[in-house]
Amino acid sequence: MKYYIIVILMSILFPSVTMGQYNSSAERPSWVNGFFTERSNSYVEVVSAVGYSEDNARDKAAQIIVERRSLATGQRARISIDSGNIHVDGDDALTVKSRIIDQYTERLGAGEYRVSLLVQTAKNPEYQYEPVSVTNKYKFSPKVFVPGMAQLHKGQATRGALFIAGEIAAIGGIVAFEGLRSSYDSKISRTHDADEIQTYINKAENMRNIRNGFIAGALVIYAWNVIDGIVAKGKKHVVVGNINVAFTPYADPMSQGMLVSLRF
Repeated sequence: MKYYIIVILMSILFPSVTMGQYNSSAERPSWVNGFFTERSNSYVEVVSAVGYSEDNARDKAAQIIVERRSLATGQRARISIDSGNIHVDGDDALTVKSRIIDQYTERLGAGEYRVSLLVQTAKNPEYQYEPVSVTNKYKFSPKVFVPGMAQLHKGQATRGALFIAGEIAAIGGIVAFEGLRSSYDSKISRTHDADEIQTYINKAENMRNIRNGFIAGALVIYAWNVIDGIVAKGKKHVVVGNINVAFTPYADPMSQGMLVSLRF
């Protein structure tokens, strides 16, 4: 019986959770809603513009980068864009060192596009860029030990809700069937009828088996939640700096397991 309980729980969780393992390439990054950070050598920010084509909107967004730098330095510049190349002319020397980290394009309607660029601009053209990337990988968090919290942190609300619901359902089953088992056990001592005693013993044993099945299911869901919270990818987000995660299996005479190594 307990194996049936595990199968039922897994059949509910597995299809929806595994769908979350794959993110569409057209997923709208969270940085599109606004992002800005200042580092020692550079700024990382979002610029967006609307145009009659994707290239036109992208060129306008790139022009904003130079305009912002021009205003920040107090230097005047005339900006023009030709075939995607930015030309800066003026009486003052203005050099802009900027790079596009990520791009997202939206079609607003017929002949209208919005292009959003995540851009890193050096404070001085001679400065080196700090490492910046857009990734769907996340560093290790203690949230993995609370069912569903790591998934919610990674932007996977459906998967997080499923892990929470699955764990609650399993714990609820444990409590309910342990209560029934205890009830049948107490009835055994209140009768002297041999047939009734045997019936209560059988029912108590069935309740114990089902309870144990829910215990096993709760453990499986919890372990699955921890592993998924560590290794599964989430929604794309901006990372400033390098994060390297390494998983190394180990074994010794006393134990075995997996080592998680983080390098920032």
